[in-house]
Amino acid sequence: MRVLCRLGKVSSGQLSFTAETPADREKAGCAPIDTTSARQAQSQKGAWLSVATYCLLSAAKLTVGWLSGSQAIAADGINNATDVLGSAAVLLGVKIAQRPADDEHRYGHERAEGVASLVVATIMGLASLEVGRGAVLALLSPERGAPAAWSLWVALGSAAILLAVYTYNLRLARHTGSKALEAAAYDHLSDFFISVGAAAGILGSQVGWRWADPLAGLLVAALIARTAWSIGSEAAHMLMDGFADRARIAALEEVVLGVQGVTGVQSLRARLMGSRVHVDVTVLVPSQMSIVEAHAVADRVEEALIRLSDVREVHVHVEPDVVAQAK
Repeated sequence: MRVLCRLGKVSSGQLSFTAETPADREKAGCAPIDTTSARQAQSQKGAWLSVATYCLLSAAKLTVGWLSGSQAIAADGINNATDVLGSAAVLLGVKIAQRPADDEHRYGHERAEGVASLVVATIMGLASLEVGRGAVLALLSPERGAPAAWSLWVALGSAAILLAVYTYNLRLARHTGSKALEAAAYDHLSDFFISVGAAAGILGSQVGWRWADPLAGLLVAALIARTAWSIGSEAAHMLMDGFADRARIAALEEVVLGVQGVTGVQSLRARLMGSRVHVDVTVLVPSQMSIVEAHAVADRVEEALIRLSDVREVHVHVEPDVVAQAK
C-alpha cells in the first residue's frame, strides 16, 4: 500500500517538494513507501531455483563427462559451474535490492539488480570464450574418439530441465519486473542451446561426423556471447540513468498536463531504479499562485504519477508561468 506524504522546502524562484530519507518521513509522521518487497521475495525464489538447478546439473555433467569421455558434456558441466556463481550474484543482487533507502542510498538499493545483471553477462561472456576455445581445439583434433552413446540422454535431459527453468523464471521475471532474474532466465535459455548442441555433437559423433560436435560448440559460443552482450548493455544503460522509452516520457507528460493547476511542463526526466521508475518533473503554474496553492498542485501531480503501476518515486518542482502571465 502506498501512503503519500510530502515535505516542503522553498528556494528562490522555485518550490521543491520531496521526502528526503526514511528518517525525514518518520519525523513528519509519514508511513514508509514499500510496494516491491513481495515481488522481490518472489524473485528470490527464482534465483534459488537457478542455484539449485545449476548445482545439480554441473555435478551430474562433470561426472558423466568423465565416465563417458564426452568433452561436450564435460565442457557443459564447467559452464554450469560458472552459472552457479552467476545465479548466486542474481540472488545477492535481488536480496540487496530489498533493503530500504538510508542516508547513504537515498534512492534505495534497487540498482543492485543491474549490477547483478552485469555480473551474469560477464560470466556468460567468459563461458562463451571457453566453449569456443574447446570447440576450436576439437576441430584441430578430429581423431578424438566418440563418447559413449548413453551420454546423449544426459544432454537431452539437461536441455529439458533448463527449458523448464527458463520458462518459469522468465514468467516470474516479467511478473516481478526483476531485470536480474530476467538476465538469469536468458542465461538458462543459452544453456539450453548448449545442451542441445552437446547432444547434437554426441549424435554426430555416433554416426561418424566428428566435426559435428565442435561446429555445434562454435555456434553455441556465438549465441552465448550475443546474449551476454544484450544483457550487459541493457544493465549498463540502466545503471547510467538511460531511459530510451520516448513514448513513456510523452505519456508521463500527458498525465502531468492533465492535473488541475498545471499550465505546462518545463522538464520531465525519468530513470529506472531496478524495475521501477523514478520521475523528476518541473511543472509551470500561474505566477499569482500562493505557496500553499502551488504545494497543492505539486501534491496532485505526485498523486497522479504515483498511481501508475511502474512509478515508485516522484520529485516535483514548481515554477511560475511568467510567459502565460505576459500573454
